[in-house]
Amino acid sequence: MTGWTCIAIGAVQFLGGVRGEPGMEGEATVDSHVRFMGPVFAGYGLGWLDAAEASEPDLSRMRLLAGLMAFGGVGRLVTRATRGRPHRFHDVLLTLELAAPMIVEIAGRSDRRR
Repeated sequence: MTGWTCIAIGAVQFLGGVRGEPGMEGEATVDSHVRFMGPVFAGYGLGWLDAAEASEPDLSRMRLLAGLMAFGGVGRLVTRATRGRPHRFHDVLLTLELAAPMIVEIAGRSDRRR
């Protein structure tokens, strides 16, 4: 599910630019950055799909991908500390980003017990 969600978000970013995300505004530079990052985020989603595709999901790669997501959440915390609170939609994203490693670890451990 994470992979497909990331692909969808990447498509919205590419197609919508700054209009594709609640609370986002900006001139051409910001729009260009958002549209550039859309395909990158979609590629990140492909990484999730590939790691989960096998009959035995690659938990090491999934941990790495979840760690990268959490690192992105840390970037959001830096923004809060240096520029203030963004749109509240980002609170939801921050929660998911920081929870991702725990979710992957819990799922991996429960899968190993079976």
